Amino acid sequence: MSNPLLNFLKSFVPPILSIKKLRYYKNRIFNYDKLAHKISYESNFYKRHAFINKAIFQYHDCRYLEIGVFDNDVFNSIPLNISNKYGVDPDRGGNFRMTSDEFFKIYPNLMFDVIFIDGLHEYEQCQRDCINSIKHLKKNGIIILHDMLPRSYFEEKVPRQQGDWKGDVWKVAVELSSSNKCEFYIVNIDNGIGLLKIEKDFTYKKIDGLDKKNFDDFLEYYKNLPIIKSEDGLKFIQEKQI
Repeated sequence: MSNPLLNFLKSFVPPILSIKKLRYYKNRIFNYDKLAHKISYESNFYKRHAFINKAIFQYHDCRYLEIGVFDNDVFNSIPLNISNKYGVDPDRGGNFRMTSDEFFKIYPNLMFDVIFIDGLHEYEQCQRDCINSIKHLKKNGIIILHDMLPRSYFEEKVPRQQGDWKGDVWKVAVELSSSNKCEFYIVNIDNGIGLLKIEKDFTYKKIDGLDKKNFDDFLEYYKNLPIIKSEDGLKFIQEKQI
């Protein structure tokens, strides 16, 4: 909950002296090596919105769930009746003001064709969101995950160190790519977009010790992640499961 007095006092602070800006300048001066990008994204005109909407149009009367709505940027681009759109966020955006854990507990019987996971950018929470989403996914549905590919130490660091933050949800990508009875790819754009289709009897494979790994470890895992180009991602979405 916001503090009115704190918000009032903030209005007297010049933008250049805000905590966010001061942290940015400090990092640029003292931690430049931790800001350096070690990987790069495909250069094109696609964002996550395109892949989500591509997925939605594969289903008749599609039911859509978005975890982590924030400013409604994605949620408002979804061309579905509001009765078919479920946006879950504890702070702002969407139409369900609660945590994803609460949502799945309160609505255990809701099922979805397309689920977009873009909530708290921390491994354990994203892992729970993924496992819970799988339980609520209709047959032949698809799960789309954001922020799979951090580019620098500070983009990956938990707790958050800067504005542009992917966190360590890449660890979920490692577990999904190691799991059986599923198809999983990462489109190399817009922070890394995970695409997941599951088969019958799928079991999520948790990896012991992965929670202790850091950005240097990610760079090693990165070499073997199932990373694909945008056009291949769009084709994968369109492919029908057997």
